[in-house]
Amino acid sequence: MDLFAVAVHEFGHAIGLVHTSALESIMRPYYQGPVGDPLKYNLPYEDKVRVWQLYGVRDSVSHTKGPGSPSHTEEPPVLLDLPDNRSTVLLARDAPDRCTSHFDAVAQIRGEAFFFKGKYFWRLTREKHLVSLRPAQIQRFWRGLPANLDGLDAVYERPGDHKIVFFKDLRYWVFKDNNVEEGYPRPISDFGLPLEGGVDAAFVWLHNDKTYFFKDTRYWRYDDHLRLMDPGYPKDAALWKGLPPNLDDAMRWSDGSSYFFKGKEYWRLLASDMGVEPGFPRLTAKDWLLCTEMQSDSPDGEGGKGAEDDAQHLPDHAENGYEVCSCTSGGASRLPPTPLWLRPPLWTLLLVLSSPPL
Repeated sequence: MDLFAVAVHEFGHAIGLVHTSALESIMRPYYQGPVGDPLKYNLPYEDKVRVWQLYGVRDSVSHTKGPGSPSHTEEPPVLLDLPDNRSTVLLARDAPDRCTSHFDAVAQIRGEAFFFKGKYFWRLTREKHLVSLRPAQIQRFWRGLPANLDGLDAVYERPGDHKIVFFKDLRYWVFKDNNVEEGYPRPISDFGLPLEGGVDAAFVWLHNDKTYFFKDTRYWRYDDHLRLMDPGYPKDAALWKGLPPNLDDAMRWSDGSSYFFKGKEYWRLLASDMGVEPGFPRLTAKDWLLCTEMQSDSPDGEGGKGAEDDAQHLPDHAENGYEVCSCTSGGASRLPPTPLWLRPPLWTLLLVLSSPPL
């Protein structure tokens, strides 16, 4: 066994990192074998991003470029957590259960998937790995939304400038990264939408880079580049073959497909198709949020064990023979806070570990 690999893994827990399913991460729950010469070890990029989310990032560090990336990129920056928005804080009793809930809104933002429910959201990386089993609070991440916000209707990332648009009832907000733009909220009539009922779903179709709004049994097509509604709309949403009415939300994903969500299910449309792919709908929680059909992560939830129970009953060995980390970090809130006197030397060690090899 590589003691250095084990030490780096445990050090990650000491500074607040939890287990992840990311293939390249040192924080996978199973022992993955030796990592090579400790003097030439370079912390995996995904782990660096998670450290930046907890502790911030130096101005001289680019958090858009992974290993081997070219020096120039037109991608928008990774959407980092605000310093006080760690999912390791204890949640209120109204925190929803990701495995039994339906979602108010779903969006792809900066290539990542966000699932919104009530005052909370879950976040999946570009590799479709759940950042945390615990939801984060919307208002601590996007400051400028109403203090009494009890949920969202729809969310999408605007093409061109990559700003993020939130809809609630008859109003909308525009954010640049985590910060609300001046002058918002504004009425949804700015889009040419009627001031009645709000918006059920919004997404940008990869086929034509147009923004589509759905409400009940109708849909609209909007040109975000020209800031104009296309003529001839609304149209009957039945033109999207196989989709149910009254959607919860929709998004496009990095595989080029469009995904539509309602209740606990989702539908997939391939590329430029306006018809649902065979085999759908499927369960959202099972395919996106690491849930089994009988699982609940609420301590009072019905029908199965919670995530905390799963973490406490991890086997000693996985089916593939890998060693399983015995630390119960599936629920991050159980980790005791690192003593303040330990943090400076730990941070110094992390900088050494994450520095590129000479």
